[in-house]
Amino acid sequence: MLGRSRRTRAINLTVSSNGSSSGAPALSVIVPAFNEERLLEASIRALRATLDEIKVPAEIIVVDDGSRDRTGAIADLLAQNLPEVRACHQSNRGIGGAFLSGSRLASGEYIMLWPADMAATPDDFAPYVAEFGHADVIVGCRSQRVGYNPLMRLNAWVYPRLVALLFGLRVRDVNWIHAYRRSAFLSIRLDQTGIPMLAEALVRLRDAKATFAEVDVVMKPRLHGIASASRPSVMWRTLAGLLSLWQTWRREKH
Repeated sequence: MLGRSRRTRAINLTVSSNGSSSGAPALSVIVPAFNEERLLEASIRALRATLDEIKVPAEIIVVDDGSRDRTGAIADLLAQNLPEVRACHQSNRGIGGAFLSGSRLASGEYIMLWPADMAATPDDFAPYVAEFGHADVIVGCRSQRVGYNPLMRLNAWVYPRLVALLFGLRVRDVNWIHAYRRSAFLSIRLDQTGIPMLAEALVRLRDAKATFAEVDVVMKPRLHGIASASRPSVMWRTLAGLLSLWQTWRREKH
């Protein structure tokens, strides 16, 4: 039995699409985008082609997360010109907040986040698709961290162990691409909007008795730029958010 649905706070969103639909998809891929004008069009076109190739009915939802460049306009054009692509716009809420917004617009049986700056191939989706219908949560586990500096590698070693210590959640990879059964994901309460949302979702779904599967995946190099997670300030905010989540979760358990 999954947890009860919560009343979500109102968020101002504008949505665009070309109106085409072939029925409810099996998968909704949510792409948070913040100042991604340089690569967004090529990335979404490649993602659409990849999803068509694997022959799984799928939609793409691009969430313009308060971008200050032409990201929003490009997302709207893509939604107008490509099938099963939608765009929505909101003030900046971080990657977790963007995924939450996209999940509320999604219609697929499963939802997953895909980084705007990462190339997509059919092999990237195959491990997740193989578990569709068998698990509520499909946890993508990276065998190696591509493009990580020493500080990021240390953080990647510490973070899942800290999550296990604080919440008793033992998965091999916390902060990567996971697929969620949409009905299960929307039934849980989520307070975090940044990177800690990924850990919060796993913890709350575990507590709601959702079923889990772990799959091995390959991490791809970024198409452009440097990961925001490489900045010490982002690492600090992530740690602070995780500790805040732990305090809230502990109070709820008592």
